[in-house]
Amino acid sequence: MSASPIPRVYRVLFTTFEPLLATAGAINAFFFPSSLISSTVPSVPYSPSLSPLFIQMTGSWLMLAFHDFVTLRSADFKDDVRVWRHTLAASAVSDVFYTASLVQSMGLAWFFNPLRWNMVNAVAILTTVAPFLGKLFFLAGVGLPRHQTNKKMQ
Repeated sequence: MSASPIPRVYRVLFTTFEPLLATAGAINAFFFPSSLISSTVPSVPYSPSLSPLFIQMTGSWLMLAFHDFVTLRSADFKDDVRVWRHTLAASAVSDVFYTASLVQSMGLAWFFNPLRWNMVNAVAILTTVAPFLGKLFFLAGVGLPRHQTNKKMQ
């Protein structure tokens, strides 16, 4: 049995930590949308008319959690760098837009100045940016074997 081409740090981040965050976000969006909006877009008051958007957000986060927790752990794909790249690239696209929404809500100066963050800002930013950076490192090949074929590494 050969070593996996996927380093442990990526496995833990993307098959355990991030799916838990995405599931928690989905639960928050579905059951506590007013709390979610007040923590991420405080300038927008919650209204029940926004409910369909939160249901969409719930579905998106659950899809990301599923791919992280199930697809990346499955026997057929757990060591397939191509599947990991595709899955994490799709997730990174989502992260770009979620991060942009945080920047838009907080303002660029606030987003990039941790001294101005409260606990809610810190949690929202750090639990988004840390996995996003991990995806960018993975997609850039940081820590991955240098020579990879198009086939699953065995």
